[in-house]
Amino acid sequence: MSEQANGGDAPGERDDARGVVGADGDERADPAAVSDTFTLLSNETRVRILAALADADEETVRFSDLRTRVDVTDSGQFNYHLDRLRGDLVAKTDDGYALTESGRAVASLL
Repeated sequence: MSEQANGGDAPGERDDARGVVGADGDERADPAAVSDTFTLLSNETRVRILAALADADEETVRFSDLRTRVDVTDSGQFNYHLDRLRGDLVAKTDDGYALTESGRAVASLL
């Protein structure tokens, strides 16, 4: 998706709410947020990162351990893809990385 089409914001950097209320009062996913998520999932390394974190059973995983689990030898490439997931799907903690609530929901579909 072009920067102009999504207002120039990268995934996870929007100020607006992630859902909109439908006519019947139920919350529906923001179409732009859904599109951003599909864009993130269009890369195999990112999907493998989500799967590895999901397999960690809600424990945090250190960068080096996560990179080993995902089997990416280039730390720069791995860091790039991990950074793309940070925010909405992956959280960085003092102990490492873990899925956010949204990340767990997405990973459960993999």
